[in-house]
Amino acid sequence: MKENVKDKKEKPGLTTEVRLYVEKRIELFSIEVAEKVSLLVAHSVQKLVGVLILAGAIFFLWFAVGFLISDLVGNHSLGFFLSSIPLFLFGFILSKHKSKKLTEKIQADIVGKVMENFETDNNSQERSDEES
Repeated sequence: MKENVKDKKEKPGLTTEVRLYVEKRIELFSIEVAEKVSLLVAHSVQKLVGVLILAGAIFFLWFAVGFLISDLVGNHSLGFFLSSIPLFLFGFILSKHKSKKLTEKIQADIVGKVMENFETDNNSQERSDEES
């Protein structure tokens, strides 16, 4: 009879421990997801800033090409018009042709980075579990 009472007393403690363990695992998972998302956002922001700086440099380069052509032709309007034709053609081609290769490459890079982060975190988690 006393053993039966002890079992009942141990069960609530065990369920409490299991509940706390599950809560801690969920909290750890949410922290890991937040860390991965913030890392992905940080990398994206860094790339965006790099692309914007590169775009600014290309803009000024194209502006200089416009002045160069306008000096060679002798007319500012015609020089800038001639220098803008390749940009219009390139923009038109990009807008009409939806590049599946480019889209697939971007998706593959994003998925690869996310999976790489998950694999490294899982490996480090397994090592820490083995040490415990």
